[in-house]
Amino acid sequence: MPPAITASETPERAAVRRAGHPAAPARPGRFTFALSAAVLVFSLMQTLSVPALPTIGRELGASSLGTGWILTAFLLAGAVFSPVIGNLGDRFGHRRIMLIAMLVFAAATLVAAVAPNLGVLLAARVAQGVSTATFPLALALVRAELTGPRLAAAFGWIPGMIGLGAGLALVMGGLVVDALGWRWIFFIGAALILVAVAFVLAWVPSGGTGASARRTDWPGILLLAGGLVGVLLAVSQGGAWGWASPWTIGVGIAGILLLAALVVVELRSPAPVVDVRTFRHGPIVLVSLLTVVVGFVPYVFYVALPILMQAPAGTGYGHGMSVTASALAMLPSAVLVFLGGRLSPWLAARLGGGGAAVIAAAVMGIGAGALAIWPTVPWLVVVAFGVLGFGNGIGYAICSQLVVTASPANEVGAATGLNGVVRTIGSASAAPVVSALLAAAAVGASDPANVFSAAFWVAAGACVLGVVVSIGLRGTTRRTA
Repeated sequence: MPPAITASETPERAAVRRAGHPAAPARPGRFTFALSAAVLVFSLMQTLSVPALPTIGRELGASSLGTGWILTAFLLAGAVFSPVIGNLGDRFGHRRIMLIAMLVFAAATLVAAVAPNLGVLLAARVAQGVSTATFPLALALVRAELTGPRLAAAFGWIPGMIGLGAGLALVMGGLVVDALGWRWIFFIGAALILVAVAFVLAWVPSGGTGASARRTDWPGILLLAGGLVGVLLAVSQGGAWGWASPWTIGVGIAGILLLAALVVVELRSPAPVVDVRTFRHGPIVLVSLLTVVVGFVPYVFYVALPILMQAPAGTGYGHGMSVTASALAMLPSAVLVFLGGRLSPWLAARLGGGGAAVIAAAVMGIGAGALAIWPTVPWLVVVAFGVLGFGNGIGYAICSQLVVTASPANEVGAATGLNGVVRTIGSASAAPVVSALLAAAAVGASDPANVFSAAFWVAAGACVLGVVVSIGLRGTTRRTA
């Protein structure tokens, strides 16, 4: 981490000190643990439903495109809610807003558990998207309360929870669905959220952040929401509407125009919901492109692999696994995501942030390429997905570190918030892309296995882009130790 962050007092922390608050949390380890738990439960609920998607689709009578939106709705809403709720945290206190968001998260999760149809479930998933804000709120609290090695450690642990939670959720979700039914993934999720709320109440101090005079950027919020919905709706429904249909083209162009208008409006706003001005720093543009790749690639497999593994062997491509078996097959990847994240500081210290990013993207690409070549061989799928997870764990951690190292000290907050939006957009884009490709199997594909291979080759191509971007980053980053 850069000296301004790891070795000196941050602007937020200085404001806390001047306001007369304690120099640091009484137990910084518990403080970091509580915030890590909050981010972990958010990450778990992103993908906890993924192993259950085929089951939910059957029980609720939904198409593959419809069930894909169970994942996309959460991510899309999160991309909008995250900067909005972060703005509220700046104004009214990060801890207070985090607790409110987590309570809304818990209530929405209970609604999802009892949803009678797909419409109610999707509405609940949209409301669950408020939880995405726990990550930038947690980083804001860390910057305000910690300094030195404790701050560096927190910046290692908290981003690592995103990859760890997403991987563990695939395993937990499968086990719960087979043993208790898909509704229990939400009942258990709500209980875990409330436990994390208790940790935040007990171990995260309440003073020292918020109470700024920033105004809510409503034009930016509306443009961000409209633009993302337009682009993702065109991608997800293009197969059903026809890629050349007026609806697909019109909705897609409208989304792009709204996002272009967002850039113009945010450049003129004194308090933008998404501060695109951070892009004037060249490395931030490259880090953002890498972050899209890191967010996009694993979600391609989170959506496609449960379908592939649980399809009957008689299809000629399916592995014939139960939900539990497919979940256990994903366990090695979940473990390796965590190990990759813990290795990233060592890699960055020796190779620089750009060098570590090259390794992350290349390792993900090897795993994705192997999955594209051998999608019907169960043991190779497990091994290749594990390799991909290891690279993705490095990628999650290194992107967070690169944002901090590439940003001026007084713009770290804005850059971190923007990076969170970018990562979520990358993840949200994966489900519509995969769903559209898999829908091709229903219209006469000669070999359905090729449909999965095509999706996996798209992910491998994204990894190649990640390698190219990371090579560009090598000239703008330095070793961190």
